[in-house]
Amino acid sequence: MLMPDKKRRRRLIILAIAVFVAAALLVFRANRKTEAERYVLKPIDLNYTILANCTVDYPRPLDLTFQTAGVVLGVEVADGDRAAHGQVLVRIDDFEARRNLAIREDGLRSAELKLKNAQDEVLPSLTEKLRESEVVRDQAERTLKRNREIEAAGIIAKAELEKADREYQSALSRYNQQKLELENYSRSGRLADLATQVSTARAQLELARRDFDNTRLAAPFEGTVIKVHVQPGERATPAMRAVTILESASWQLVLNVDQKELPFLKPDLAAVVTMDAYPETRIDGHVSYVCSEVDKERNTCELRVEIPRDVPFIKSGMAGKSEILAAKYEKALALPARFVKRDAGRPYVWTWDGRKAERIAVSVRPVGERWVLVEGFAAETVFLDAALDAPAGRLKPGPEIRPDSIR
Repeated sequence: MLMPDKKRRRRLIILAIAVFVAAALLVFRANRKTEAERYVLKPIDLNYTILANCTVDYPRPLDLTFQTAGVVLGVEVADGDRAAHGQVLVRIDDFEARRNLAIREDGLRSAELKLKNAQDEVLPSLTEKLRESEVVRDQAERTLKRNREIEAAGIIAKAELEKADREYQSALSRYNQQKLELENYSRSGRLADLATQVSTARAQLELARRDFDNTRLAAPFEGTVIKVHVQPGERATPAMRAVTILESASWQLVLNVDQKELPFLKPDLAAVVTMDAYPETRIDGHVSYVCSEVDKERNTCELRVEIPRDVPFIKSGMAGKSEILAAKYEKALALPARFVKRDAGRPYVWTWDGRKAERIAVSVRPVGERWVLVEGFAAETVFLDAALDAPAGRLKPGPEIRPDSIR
């Protein structure tokens, strides 16, 4: 009878121990602290940079094409040659163009000579005739007036007065006719026709000069010949590709950044570029253009970074990365952005005063995506990276986050 009692007591003891252990475990878990990464606020020199992929966009190889048809007479350059602005690269047969140019030049000289003769000889002659007829008219008018006075006094016969009147009417008619002839000649007659002929001849000469210039393919800028596509004796047609040339200008790289970076962007900001094909080589440059409008679909802003032309390995279309130094903050009290939690858009932070954690509303100013400037906190303040709804009583500082680990 004793054996069952002993077994029962043993079971009760084991059960009591198990209940005690379970209760202790629950109490331990209830009081266990949750570690949260900590950041100690200290003044730091913060260089805010913007990193984005980029592509070499300008200068691009330019295909030069013929503007007229003809047989290629000469190719003055080869692949890889340097070309000066205006240098002739390719010539095609210019016989017809040269002949037409000479004809048009002669035509203009002839038209200008005729116009000059008309202005220097015919026009002055008509002007002089008008002046003579005006003198005769004025004299006849004075004679008529005097004869009227004399005839009224009875000194001369009426026949003399009528004669003077006929002479005045004749002189007036000749004057009007001469005046009309001069006006017609100078405004709408022969002189105007000659001026139109000169204008037409000049336009024809300009067309002939353009046709002649089109027989010579010249470099539109200083650059390097990438490829020559024709050879002497070949038949050229309009729009046929002849030479590919690359302008000798600073390289322009295009990149797109988030529109949130706009407050930090302006021309002449320093930039460092690395090309994917040469990742170990850092190339200094600067921002040359900031977008005038934002891409609505991608919410991005286009930038252009200029780098020197003398980088030997750069090729049009190459891809790389550009790092733009957008802002410098010296001795700034900056906090990693991930330590800021938001509730309905309002920012909060967790602080540790050495004994307990406290959630505090805060005023922050973003510096890119990784840092914020905090206001109202002194240096050496400890911040915890905990969830917004974490129980304050269970939080304690964990591993420290260093500024140089924020990437």
